[in-house]
Amino acid sequence: MTDKLEERKTGLREYVRECLKLDNPELVSLNGDASFRRYFKIPSTQFIAVDSPPDTQKNKEFVSIDKALYASGVRVPSIHFMDLEKGYFIIEDLGNVTFADVSVKNTKQWYKKAIDVLSDILPVKRDDEVQFDEQFIRFELSLFETWMLNKGLNVTLDALEKSVLEEAYDELVKVCLSQQQCSMHRDYHSRNLMVRDNELYVIDFQDMVRGPITYDLASLLYDCYVDLAPGLIDSLSAYAYNLFTDKGIIKNVPYEVFVQNMRLTSLQRHIKVLGIFVRLSVRDGKDGYLKDLPRVINYVLKECDISPKFSKLKALIQKYVVGKY
Repeated sequence: MTDKLEERKTGLREYVRECLKLDNPELVSLNGDASFRRYFKIPSTQFIAVDSPPDTQKNKEFVSIDKALYASGVRVPSIHFMDLEKGYFIIEDLGNVTFADVSVKNTKQWYKKAIDVLSDILPVKRDDEVQFDEQFIRFELSLFETWMLNKGLNVTLDALEKSVLEEAYDELVKVCLSQQQCSMHRDYHSRNLMVRDNELYVIDFQDMVRGPITYDLASLLYDCYVDLAPGLIDSLSAYAYNLFTDKGIIKNVPYEVFVQNMRLTSLQRHIKVLGIFVRLSVRDGKDGYLKDLPRVINYVLKECDISPKFSKLKALIQKYVVGKY
């Protein structure tokens, strides 16, 4: 694997040399995300080099979505050079300041800005968009049992326990599919928003699909890496609802239903994340995400309290998961 990575980095360096007419370009590794996509700063330039292997990464989607978001007024990194066959990109360097950095102060103001940007993402339409359909939702939910329970905790559920999961998943599928379907970033949170000149830029959007209107708001307000005060979440939820309503995005949905849908959509997302964070550790050797598991587990327990339909799911998670991470 190491030889393959070095081989690709060498190829990327040569691509940068050709495109930018640099004699001996240096590639300085940046902190990557949870995928196998790698980012490199090119010193003394305003560019980032991206190694995005075409056999595992959604490169065509990245380009298509970048264009669609830009056309809708959403700030995204400009793509200056690309080789889709090799999986090499040279994109705009947005700097080092993330939303997580700035939102520590003036938190409410910054989160309102993020919701403003989200209101421009939701209406985006593309010819090649993927649907967040029942099969997609159930696959995401299955990651919890496969990776956290089976491979992470060596737990095998019996038939009755499996039926508990299925009943809960049936309800979450209904919640997701019953909502208005809009463009959905899928990872709209504090680490995927950059700040430059006091404006927000959106990154890591290549997994964008069409799905429930509350998904990205849930991802932002119930962030796997950040705790927001309940009162602030309530205020921001109301701000989002009013903004989406004023812009004609929400149609004929009472506020209480909107909030309930958001919380249960958040439950779907967090169950998925339990599996993904363990998979990143077990399969990919990326253990850094494990430290955030207690927060996600806590979210899941609270979200199960929203409806008695999830009481058995809560009991199962308390039995096998609580205190293990």
